[in-house]
Amino acid sequence: MHSGLEVLVERARGALREGVDEVGVCVALFRETGDVRTAALATCLALGLAREEAERRLDDEETALLLAECVPGDEEGVVLLLEAGGLFVVDRRLGPREERVRQLLGAAIAAYGRGVPSGFAVSLSRWLRGGQLSRAYLQLASGRRRVRADGDPAAYWAALVEAGELLPDGDGIEPARDHCRRMAAQHSAR
Repeated sequence: MHSGLEVLVERARGALREGVDEVGVCVALFRETGDVRTAALATCLALGLAREEAERRLDDEETALLLAECVPGDEEGVVLLLEAGGLFVVDRRLGPREERVRQLLGAAIAAYGRGVPSGFAVSLSRWLRGGQLSRAYLQLASGRRRVRADGDPAAYWAALVEAGELLPDGDGIEPARDHCRRMAAQHSAR
């Protein structure tokens, strides 16, 4: 016999396989059960987090307070805050090459200067923790990205050039890599 949580986890896995994102899954489970903590736990387990880690994240002081204050009607906003806080991120173990890319992207972020926009910083953190290195690289290598006045453009672009060399081709990596090379050359000449 399946426990109630096991049934919710299986339902969450099914929804994730159908392409529903973790926020949508958690909101649907919350609306069904009326219990945001159980819905969040089932979503975390369906994503592949170990139960101990999921419980630890849910018991974090800020998260626990948010969960305690949640009332029906707030489900989507609360779940979006949980997502932004990294509740649903499955930390991915990386091989040596990927770990080097992650370090280089971190170096680029440090060279960017103070004031990385908060929403962008949260997204970068989730992508780096989850091993979505190409996604983080493409955002950092964007032609719209301008290093802050207190940053180090030469170090920023050099780190991105090196990271780009380690990433596999595809998904727009090649043009981003070329852009980083041009920017690195421009800033190293100064």
